[in-house]
Amino acid sequence: MELKNKKIVVTGGTSGIGLAFAKKLAAIDNQIIIGSRSKEKITEVVKDNKNISGYQVDVSDQESVERFYKQTISEFKNIDIVINSAGIMRHYNLLDEKTTSQKLQAEIQTNLIGTINIDKIFLPILRKQAESMIVNISSGLANLSSAAHPIYSATKAGVHMFTDALREQLHFAGEDHIHIVELVPPLVAETNLEKDVNSQNTPLNIKLSDLINEAIQGIEENSIRINAGMAKEMRKMGQTDPDKNEREMATMMIPMYFPDGLK
Repeated sequence: MELKNKKIVVTGGTSGIGLAFAKKLAAIDNQIIIGSRSKEKITEVVKDNKNISGYQVDVSDQESVERFYKQTISEFKNIDIVINSAGIMRHYNLLDEKTTSQKLQAEIQTNLIGTINIDKIFLPILRKQAESMIVNISSGLANLSSAAHPIYSATKAGVHMFTDALREQLHFAGEDHIHIVELVPPLVAETNLEKDVNSQNTPLNIKLSDLINEAIQGIEENSIRINAGMAKEMRKMGQTDPDKNEREMATMMIPMYFPDGLK
């Protein structure tokens, strides 16, 4: 798909992968509509970047998503591409009684339910275009679970499965003009998803600029899945001997995230 003169929605567009996408795509003559919970951050990004507009949205809240959709369509009429980048990542000790179910469910609501909410509401307008695209961002942890990130791993596995199912439904409906892409990053330490952990030097890390370059190449080639950086190896590891590889990853990750051990 040619990434020029397109109208592109990017959720989570004021930080991390979403912001990097928004800036890169705006710079090559696309109109970008970012969504974020923070009105202040939207104002800051829009002020400093040509071809970027934005509206407040909480992707986990259906009413907020409906309002965001109406605002977007009212101003821009048609949308060509939707990129789901809103997400949160937390490490949790499931053995800690202070870790409540309410805390755990927040990631599910944003990462998985939020992706479903955005895809579902924009799908009708995307179906009307001659060519359109949805990019759902999962993770290498969709293929190989991190013991330190039990909920994040589960939500990204859910995004992976949902994205595959959506693609196949559209194919069997004869609507292959809608490209359904799964972007699978490894760890991207620059996004600061976990501000209290220094994960810059882990072998899973990829530079944000390298991730965006790989992603854009894959999007232009209509790839169904873009396994960036170490995510390629993580997919293989999840297919060959996942139990052994997850145990080895836990041995590396748990001391990093829980230096006092799990109690």
